[in-house]
Amino acid sequence: MSVSSSPSRQIAARVGRRTATVARAAYYATGYRVRYPGKESLEGRLHQWETATGRGDVPLDQSRWDEQYGRGRWTFLSGIEEMAHYAVIVGYATFLKPHSSVLDVGCGAGVLHERFAAVGYERYTGVDLSRVAVDSLQDSTPPNAIFYAADAATFTPPGTYDVIVFNESITYFSDPMAVFAHYQQFLSPAGVVIVSCHIQSPRANAILLQLTRDHAVLDETIIRQGKVSWRCVAFGETPPA
Repeated sequence: MSVSSSPSRQIAARVGRRTATVARAAYYATGYRVRYPGKESLEGRLHQWETATGRGDVPLDQSRWDEQYGRGRWTFLSGIEEMAHYAVIVGYATFLKPHSSVLDVGCGAGVLHERFAAVGYERYTGVDLSRVAVDSLQDSTPPNAIFYAADAATFTPPGTYDVIVFNESITYFSDPMAVFAHYQQFLSPAGVVIVSCHIQSPRANAILLQLTRDHAVLDETIIRQGKVSWRCVAFGETPPA
């Protein structure tokens, strides 16, 4: 028996995983605004562990995204199993701001654009860190849509928008609160921001909890499709009666 596969090493690895999982849950349970001694150090170690263990809701660099899109890791997002929460996003947008200008932050290979195209929009802008994902859209982009391969955390879009969407993308930013605030400056008067996340993710739940504490909520709902559930929140000021 090799040393690396010894029972003691296996037990230690399991204990380490359990400890990290508990620490992750405790970290996100405290929320993003709470500061305490050692939190920054914990954030760094937690991010290293999340990345090393392949957690699906943490920031990745461009090379990782390009590699994943290149091998088809995200093609399942175009399947029927994902359609329910897309329908809610588009439903909120078309009800609150029909035929609007839309900014899709973290657009990937354009799965949400396909849903918006079916109902129509004034203009559509998408941005994603993956060059591979964005390049896949160039041959099918209509004249009133444009997609950028850029770091969405600091991207400056051309103009302002009636609707800004984070479709399962807000968790992939190192500072999601700062990114949300960054894009508010590109929101048209009385515009809406729509955020959709997996509710199975402790990170996503913590982010949404903080966002709903800090910003006005127009409406929200939970969508379940098969074994997966999403929380979809529309942020914006309530119009006067």
